[in-house]
Amino acid sequence: MGRFSKMVWIGCFSILCALLLVHCFVNMSIYAEIHGDTDTGRLPKDPRTEEKSHNMSFAAKGDEAKYRILCWILTDPDDLDNRTIHVKNTWTQKCDIRLFMSSKENKSFPTIGLNVSSGREHISAKSKAAWTYVHNNFAEQAEYFIKADPDTYVIVENLRKYLSHRDPTVAEYIGHTLKLKRHNFTYMSGGSGIVLSREALRLLVTKAFPLRPTCIPDGEGEDWKTAQCLSMVGAKAVNTSDEFGRERFLLYRPEIHILGLYPPWFYEKDQNNARRGINCCSDFPIAFHYINPLEMYVFDYLLNRVQVMRTN
Repeated sequence: MGRFSKMVWIGCFSILCALLLVHCFVNMSIYAEIHGDTDTGRLPKDPRTEEKSHNMSFAAKGDEAKYRILCWILTDPDDLDNRTIHVKNTWTQKCDIRLFMSSKENKSFPTIGLNVSSGREHISAKSKAAWTYVHNNFAEQAEYFIKADPDTYVIVENLRKYLSHRDPTVAEYIGHTLKLKRHNFTYMSGGSGIVLSREALRLLVTKAFPLRPTCIPDGEGEDWKTAQCLSMVGAKAVNTSDEFGRERFLLYRPEIHILGLYPPWFYEKDQNNARRGINCCSDFPIAFHYINPLEMYVFDYLLNRVQVMRTN
């Protein structure tokens, strides 16, 4: 009975956290509408990352470029009915193109067979094959490309808004910034999504892979391995925290960030010092990780159906 009560409490708390995020999202949208503040994608200068200032001038002030976004999900044949189907039924429907990358082709789902062995121990080889497939078949059909997991929830509207003030011809990769202190190296966590500009994708597949065939060697850690390859050909890591230092790409569920229930390694590797409390996260969050199938539909309902009454 104690275990059941704990599960109920966690479920209720998750819903309350999601409601709070929706409340912030709606009210900030209303504020922007009333005050004409449409330039919410502006990034602060951050000496920890190398960003080019002309990224913000690519779209004229007050204008928003409408970039196409390709979303691809890394999955396995055994995971299609367990988790991937719920991503397919929810947020990926808002992507301009969505692809499900698996070790074997499934024409009814459908998935793209990459001819790579299943299992987490082969996640890097599968990721390398997926990026190659995306470049070779879809490079001209989108400006930005996001890799996500079956337990990632992406608010595509917020991603689109954020990217609208960036330049896809600049080689950069975007997500939640982590650091490897031993190597003074910055990379993006794979769980909350890794976004590549078209130029970064081109350099990764046509320059990094041929130049160094061992780039993204098989095994775990595909996120930092991908970042190594990208940095080798000049792509830059982007710190996506907002003007108040709050995260847009969330590595965990909302309540983990709000309550600061992080594992020890996160305090060491998080580039934004593992912020916690209600100001941990942006009012315009882009992605969350470790979202279970039931929560996918809760998020979808709260973000797309719930309306907050405007009062005087």
